[in-house]
Amino acid sequence: MLQENEIQFIHKNLHRDPVTVALEASKYPGLDVPSLVGQIKARQKLKDKMPHWVANERVFFPPFLALEQSSSEETAHFKASLLHGKVADLTGGMGLDSYAFAQAGCNVEYIEKQEELSKITTYNHSVLKAGKIQHHTGDGLNWLSESAELFDFLYVDPARRDGAGNKVVLLQDCEPNALELIPFINEKTSLLIKTSPLLDLDRAIKELQGVEKIYIVCVKNEVKELLFLKTAQSSEDPTIEVIELSQADSLLFKGKKSIESASICDFCPVSNYLYEPHAGVLKAGFFKSVGKGLQKIAPNTHLYTSMELHTNFAGRTFEVLAEGPLEKKWIKMVLPAGKANISTRNFPIKADEIRKKFQLKDGGELTLFAFRDQANKNKVVLAKKIS
Repeated sequence: MLQENEIQFIHKNLHRDPVTVALEASKYPGLDVPSLVGQIKARQKLKDKMPHWVANERVFFPPFLALEQSSSEETAHFKASLLHGKVADLTGGMGLDSYAFAQAGCNVEYIEKQEELSKITTYNHSVLKAGKIQHHTGDGLNWLSESAELFDFLYVDPARRDGAGNKVVLLQDCEPNALELIPFINEKTSLLIKTSPLLDLDRAIKELQGVEKIYIVCVKNEVKELLFLKTAQSSEDPTIEVIELSQADSLLFKGKKSIESASICDFCPVSNYLYEPHAGVLKAGFFKSVGKGLQKIAPNTHLYTSMELHTNFAGRTFEVLAEGPLEKKWIKMVLPAGKANISTRNFPIKADEIRKKFQLKDGGELTLFAFRDQANKNKVVLAKKIS
């Protein structure tokens, strides 16, 4: 799809401002400069998300919408670790997930309803020497209904925009509707669904009539994907695993809603150490079980504290340095350099407002925590990160 002169043009201008390159189109009458500028933009945008693909100069990137929902290489390879055998990727897209599945040794059927995108992906998989992937153009659900093959796994990453281009979250509003795949699940065939990080876990479990496991996939304390594994052994009380791909042992925390409901929290004022849960733990709703052995600040303030240091907390750990009011005099006394990170929990003022009001610079090793205590009073703590 890319000719040698086009590859050279992209390589030559890869680190330049795309707008500037576009304005110089008249210098290159033999080239489709707007299209090549799109390739430059894609490579600049995706260099961290898809480094292996970007590094291959022959890879051709599809339009923006296909890139928007695509997995990162990191998350795609995690998903690949969950699958085996024959896999049908029913929403193939730009093919990063299919590529990862094939690289992990799976036999993959890639199905994509957009003909042009399917052609681009077939080309890219060939360029990347992807492995055992058969490419098909068509509707994934229709293709599956007509297929006589038996699969170990079905994989679906539904489009999260409606016909008008508006973002949607609920499973039944996405395309395709993953709920329509439930009849295909049996002792042989399992289903893995990738969804928006915004999807409500409890609602999804009920709509899917139970799942075996949920994976909350995170990178550097940010939730990137929710994965629902639907099998013949599914339950309405599945195991939920919080995965942090930026650390060597990616399993950060796991639990069940039933265990969370039965957990009991003790509450107390801030002591020597303060603990802030990982974003994935908060998404899972493990507000009590994550604080086992600690005391919680307040029922709706998801911060924890202890006299003695507890290690292996599923989140960030801080040493408390000072506690005081959210007033200019106190802030200036404890932060003479006027620099600190700011974290708010169950607090009426947002972090950006605090930073602006007290003219604080962001960053450094200190964090200002603003929260409400058990008596519903506003509190501010200055702390230093330990881990």
